[in-house]
Amino acid sequence: MIHNKVKCEFYSKLRGSKKLSHDDIKLLMNIVRKELSFLIKHNIPPVPRNYEKWFYIFCSLAEQRKELDDLELIGLYKDIYDEDYQAVDIESKEESVPENLAEKFKDIANKLDETLKELISNIDNHQEKINDHADRLVKAKESATLDTISDAVMDILQELKKLRAENNKLKSELKSYHAEVISLKEELSTAKREASIDFLTGLVNRRRFERVLEDAIKDRKLRNYPFSVIFVDVDDFKKVNDDYGHLIGDLVLKELATIFRFYLRANTIIGRLGGEEFAILLPGVELNDAVKIAERLRRIIENREIKVESNGLKKLKITASFGVTEVKDDDTVESVLMRADEAMYRAKKKGKNKVEVLL
Repeated sequence: MIHNKVKCEFYSKLRGSKKLSHDDIKLLMNIVRKELSFLIKHNIPPVPRNYEKWFYIFCSLAEQRKELDDLELIGLYKDIYDEDYQAVDIESKEESVPENLAEKFKDIANKLDETLKELISNIDNHQEKINDHADRLVKAKESATLDTISDAVMDILQELKKLRAENNKLKSELKSYHAEVISLKEELSTAKREASIDFLTGLVNRRRFERVLEDAIKDRKLRNYPFSVIFVDVDDFKKVNDDYGHLIGDLVLKELATIFRFYLRANTIIGRLGGEEFAILLPGVELNDAVKIAERLRRIIENREIKVESNGLKKLKITASFGVTEVKDDDTVESVLMRADEAMYRAKKKGKNKVEVLL
C-alpha cells in the first residue's frame, strides 16, 4: 500500500527477503513504538489494514527525522488516504471517548511508550558491549590464550544474561499493559454501544439514527442508491400513560419495537427518536414499496392485542400513524426527517391510524 505523498524506503526492505541489520531492527522498533502508542491513545484498532496505513506514515517520518503532533498526524492521514481516521473526528463531541476511559488510554499509551523506549535502549546498550567484546576477540586472535578467550566469552555471556533478565521484566510489563488495553477496549465498546442504543426498546437512539441517515444520503449521492424513511407515532399515547400508567406505556413501546424487528428485513435501521416516535430507514427501497411496508405495519399494529395486567385490564389495542418519504438528490438529514415528520402529522390530522406520503 504505497502512496506518492509519503515515501518509506524501509517498507520495501521489510517486504524483501534480506536479513535485517541491527540498525534496521532498531529503526523498526522505534517506528512500532511510536505507532502503537499513537493507535492506543486514539482508540484506533491495530487491525492489519489500519496498522499498515499508519506504519507507512510513521516509517516515512522516521526516515525524514520529522516529528508531528497528533493533530498534524491525523491531518496527514486524511490527506494521504482521503478519509477520516477510523471515521472519527477527535474533536467531535458526539464520538468522543468517555472522559475516564480517555485518561486510562492516554496513561497506558504513555506507559507502553516508555517501556518500549527502555526495551530498545537495553538492546542497543548491550549490543554495543557485546560488539566491544567481540572486537577484543578479533584483535587478540593471534596472541590469544585459552584464558583470554574464556574471559571474553564469559563477558559476552554475562551481557546476554543481563539483557535477557531485563527484557523478561519488560516483556512481563508489556503483557500486563496489553491485558489492560484489552480490558479498556471492552469498556469502551460497552460505553459506545450504550451511548447509541435506546435503553427501553433496544433500538438505535436518535443520534445514532441520524448518523446512519447521513451515511445513507452520502451513499445515495455516490451510487444513486435509493432508500426511504418512515416515521411512526403511536396514536393517543398520552392517554395510555394517563389511564394505565407509564409501565404500560413502556410495554407498548417495547411491543412496537418487537413488531418492527420481526417484520422488517435485517438490513433495516429502526430507531426510537424519543417518546412514542419511531423512524425506519429502508435501504434500497423506493417510495411505492415503502408505502406498502408502512401499510402492512399499520395493519399489524392495528390488529395486535398487547397482553397487560393492570387494574383488571388484560389486553390493550393501539394504533399508529405513519409518514413516508423517499430521499431526493438535494436532501439533507434535516430535510428528510422534516418531510417524514410532516407526512406523519398529516396522517394524524386525517383521523390517525393512516399512512401519508410526502414527496
